[in-house]
Amino acid sequence: MRLFLKAAVLSATILGTVAATNAYAGAHSSCPKQGGTLVYGVKAEPPMFDLHGNNSYAVQHYVAQHYSTLLTFDWENFPNMEGDLAESWSVSDDGLTFTFNLHKGVKFHDGTPMTSADVKASYERIQNPPEGVASPRKALLADISGIETPDDHTVIFKLSAPNAFMEAGFASPFNAIYSKKDLDADPKFPIKNVNGTGPYKLKEYKPGEAWITERYEDFHHDDNCLDGTIGYKISGIAEPMLGGQIMAEWRGTAPAERVTIKEGLGDKVNLVGPHGWMTLFLVSLNSETEAFKDKRVRQALQMCLDRNNGLKQLAKITFTSETPAGLTLPGSPYAMSPEDLATVTGYRPDGDSEKKKAMAMLKEAGYEGLKFTYSNRAVAHPYDHMAIWMMSEWKKCGMNPEMISNPTATFVTIRNEGGFDATIDWAPSFLPDPSLMLFKFISDDQTGSNYSNYIDRELDDLYNAQKGELDFDKRKALSIELEKKVLNDSHILPVAFLGRVLALDSRIKGFTIAPSHILNNTYRGIWLDE
Repeated sequence: MRLFLKAAVLSATILGTVAATNAYAGAHSSCPKQGGTLVYGVKAEPPMFDLHGNNSYAVQHYVAQHYSTLLTFDWENFPNMEGDLAESWSVSDDGLTFTFNLHKGVKFHDGTPMTSADVKASYERIQNPPEGVASPRKALLADISGIETPDDHTVIFKLSAPNAFMEAGFASPFNAIYSKKDLDADPKFPIKNVNGTGPYKLKEYKPGEAWITERYEDFHHDDNCLDGTIGYKISGIAEPMLGGQIMAEWRGTAPAERVTIKEGLGDKVNLVGPHGWMTLFLVSLNSETEAFKDKRVRQALQMCLDRNNGLKQLAKITFTSETPAGLTLPGSPYAMSPEDLATVTGYRPDGDSEKKKAMAMLKEAGYEGLKFTYSNRAVAHPYDHMAIWMMSEWKKCGMNPEMISNPTATFVTIRNEGGFDATIDWAPSFLPDPSLMLFKFISDDQTGSNYSNYIDRELDDLYNAQKGELDFDKRKALSIELEKKVLNDSHILPVAFLGRVLALDSRIKGFTIAPSHILNNTYRGIWLDE
């Protein structure tokens, strides 16, 4: 316990430098006012409803409100944790046993009582997914060696080795607790169906139009303050906000959109932020593409991206950070220093010189004028803006990329099935911890979310070593060694972390902005002052 708290304090120190003070505190307090419908927009459709199997923010924004997790975060004091389904919990002195005491009387939306058996079934599904069930974060649970349920309201997790990240993992917004009854009937049930214990029940889903919910009267906390919520599929933020069709969009508002909305709505809208945003956007190169089997070609694509100059321009038009980043959040406890990062492939400061070297490497490898496809997600911010910049950079190196854009569901299918040469990709995190920020980049058969599909046991060994290392300095050294290897191997081309600002209708109260758009999406504590 003490080891985790040390890491949490470090994280809080970093995040506090970018967190804005605002009047949206108290996300988990009781309701000053009950009633009203929260209407918000989402720029994407949910590719499926299964929180265990998704990396899509759209699933969090639509679906998270229907489910509960064992632990959650205290949004006013992030990253401190508090119980959700767990009424209390304890950790053994050796860090190998986690015991959770569950709230009594909790029911799923279909009326079925929630017990420790549901918790066990849910975590076993994440750790060992059945055929046809995706689990991109299963590597984070690899140290769980057993789950015991001595009674209906106690669940005990046994670990095979110390894990510096495990306690925070129980607060992951992706680790929803499903009904064992549903999973026994069909392990794929959550992919197309919703039955949770969260604050709001699904009333109706109109694909391509709206996600409509109603208050769950038997919710086990007292902070589901709304009569319900409606999430509309939108293509942009400014127009529906100015027209009064939506009150919020929870992902992020781009610079130009903020100006337009504020000029149009004045004091009827609040701009909340800026806040650090722990999602890394990156390009994954398909390891089965013939050209990308040559490390020189992969490194050339990396070197042609002049992050030191290009990101400063991108940050003016979309919500990317202007700070070049590797795989870990810049300025966080485990990140490389800017000086160290500048020695890594793709980050050296002389962009023109790097492009010349990259062109020579392509010619040497026999891929001068390289042609390849780039799979893009058809969402303007930041996808289109990043894509246009990268296309320009690669063309300056004599390459001939072809961009193919698809709506979210189609794009996700293509990415999952490997039907691309290069694809935009992302690594969403909810803590700046190496076990979370680096697990995507280990071998494909270990993580489930490595869309480059490479196998590298050296990376796996480094990852396992850092997650079990409880000495901070030694753990940091191991994580940086892993990060440098990933960057130099260049199957992964990091683009940028993001900076988060939200435009919220001034009637929205009780919301605390989090350092990620995958966090705090259950709408607990939100109330409307109208």
